[in-house]
Amino acid sequence: MRRFAPQVVFCLLSTAYCLLPTAYCHGQDTKTLPKWTCIVYLAGDNFLDWFTQQNLEELKEAGRGVLSATADLPKARQYAPTYDVRTVVLADKMDKGGHLYEVRNGYLLELPVEDINPSWKNKELNTGDPQTLITFAAWAVENLPAQNYLLLLGGYGEGWMGMLHDLNDGSASGGVDVLSLPELEEALGSIVRAIKRVNGKDRIDILGLDACYMAMVEVLFSIKDYAHYVIASENEEALDGWPYGDVLRAFLEDPSKPAPQIASRIADAYVDTTSYLPTKLDNILTVAVIDLTALTEIMPPLGELALTLKSAFGGSPQAVKRFKEVDTLTDSFTVSAHIAGRYIPYSMHYDLGSFLNALRLKFRDNQAVSKKAIELQKALKKVVIRERHQDLTERKLHLGGLTLFSMGAELEGYKELPFARNNPWYAFVEERVSTLGGLEKTAK
Repeated sequence: MRRFAPQVVFCLLSTAYCLLPTAYCHGQDTKTLPKWTCIVYLAGDNFLDWFTQQNLEELKEAGRGVLSATADLPKARQYAPTYDVRTVVLADKMDKGGHLYEVRNGYLLELPVEDINPSWKNKELNTGDPQTLITFAAWAVENLPAQNYLLLLGGYGEGWMGMLHDLNDGSASGGVDVLSLPELEEALGSIVRAIKRVNGKDRIDILGLDACYMAMVEVLFSIKDYAHYVIASENEEALDGWPYGDVLRAFLEDPSKPAPQIASRIADAYVDTTSYLPTKLDNILTVAVIDLTALTEIMPPLGELALTLKSAFGGSPQAVKRFKEVDTLTDSFTVSAHIAGRYIPYSMHYDLGSFLNALRLKFRDNQAVSKKAIELQKALKKVVIRERHQDLTERKLHLGGLTLFSMGAELEGYKELPFARNNPWYAFVEERVSTLGGLEKTAK
């Protein structure tokens, strides 16, 4: 028989199932709350519609339970579901409206979306609107109180240019809407305030960004105050995204595990469970687990390195030649495509670890550059606590887990980012583009 958490009242109305508002009391010991609530937000109102349905099926299968690690029983009898992890999903697909589900013991129990907001009944949702994310996630936090929260955002991504595209935003024109970086920051701030009201924490425990190109320093700088651990990819992702069954199983197997261990298990599953073999750098799978509380340690050495590099550009033709060689040696990821019906301006991102290795090699006789590069490498190791990637058949890659904008067609938009306004890296980018060019790699 289902064991109900005392803080949440469920009701069955014929075949419908609804969550009633929690009776959580601020004076209550939070240790009595369930360990985790997993809040999943799937932006599939685009060309990912089919894959969104696959993600839902994977969650459904994982919800059947997990194997007991200690039971000395035949495998068929070791399947024991846990109710210390609850999962709620809002999926926006190509059909009209949105779909709200709770994952319960092998079922996707569909709930009325108007339980979240009465105005959502028969309404086309817009996942590119921060208020949609805020309304759903805050509702989930308050109605499924927990000691810890996962917020998983799945959809298209463009790095610093945004994520969670919606092809039909519900407006008269039905245009494409994208959740911009400032909107993502706004949404996470509101969600964290809801979490603080429930369990007193001032950060999301694990934030999953299941979208392309989101493991950027620029992205993480904007959201650094709102999550503890972030899982994200430097590169383009597989169309079906993460293995959602394994994501949920990472919590179900042992909800008492520390958050970084659970996040690392998810990162490993993304790389290890795929049979896809990459043919070039642009389509390898990458993923990193990032400790956002340590991100500030990157900023000073990165700014100092940027200023040192900027001054080196004016040194001699030999210095310019070295920078071209660094460019060639640095593994980079490029965003330039039509994504979900929208043209995306050219944007190239250095892998930060690869860039630092190349700098140390080509500027090994420049003490100032070498010293700053080494300091930044040490800081990077504190921020990226787990990094996984596929290798190419012809060579082993050495990636650092984070990317950084190096050049692109939208410098005016880039310089308005909080990171660009607060770190001298943008000054280096300007100097680099004016010296080496900005529309393509000048060193081959």
